[in-house]
Amino acid sequence: MKTAMLMAVISTSYHAFAAAPVKDVRAAGASGDLETRLATLERMLDARNQMQFDIQQQLNQLQREMNTLTGTIEKQNYKIEQIQTRQRELYQEIDTKLAQPAVVEAEQPSEVEAAAPADEKQAYQAAVNLVLQDKKYDEAISAFKGFIQTYPDSSYSANAHYWLGQLLFNAQQHEAAKVEFDIVATKYADSTKRAEALLKSGIIAEYLGNKSEAISLYQSVISEYPGSASANLAEPRLAALK
Repeated sequence: MKTAMLMAVISTSYHAFAAAPVKDVRAAGASGDLETRLATLERMLDARNQMQFDIQQQLNQLQREMNTLTGTIEKQNYKIEQIQTRQRELYQEIDTKLAQPAVVEAEQPSEVEAAAPADEKQAYQAAVNLVLQDKKYDEAISAFKGFIQTYPDSSYSANAHYWLGQLLFNAQQHEAAKVEFDIVATKYADSTKRAEALLKSGIIAEYLGNKSEAISLYQSVISEYPGSASANLAEPRLAALK
């Protein structure tokens, strides 16, 4: 009975956290340039997605431990107390992370992007505004899909695929998100988003239980982008899988 009740608490806590809306990124400055605001949103979504993934992994581990509880009532109660303690520590850690200010690095549009046709820029910015200004994330997904279909050779294509992947991941469409990150990683070798796309594709592969693929993707990030922020995040994940 106590085990069933604990599982219900864990499930309720997780779904409540996962359903939390993306934080408002207007604090980055409405007057800032487009790429700066995109960078702000990226950090916010990254933080949310990372914590969501981490808590799911922790809860999965807790569930596996609970399924193996055997023996006397005394031993069961002892193990349950340990699990509850770990869960409390996990949520305390999440609260601490949420309290920390996000680090925003401004990005400047490239010369190629600056030279994009006006209608192409307008379509791209319209999709971005659905995220940054209107907070209409489902509509933004459709808008980025439409942009990619209409402008397949756009200088914004890599960013469009990357942000579509971010939005799909945030909407719990993990496999579809991975497709977009894989496109950035394989088709846009010179994109500044490629390292992060490889990392996030690896995280999704790990989340879906594809351990060998996750290891390969993490190794690619580390070997191709040594010393980068993405490589620094990939290293502990790779070590945990070996």
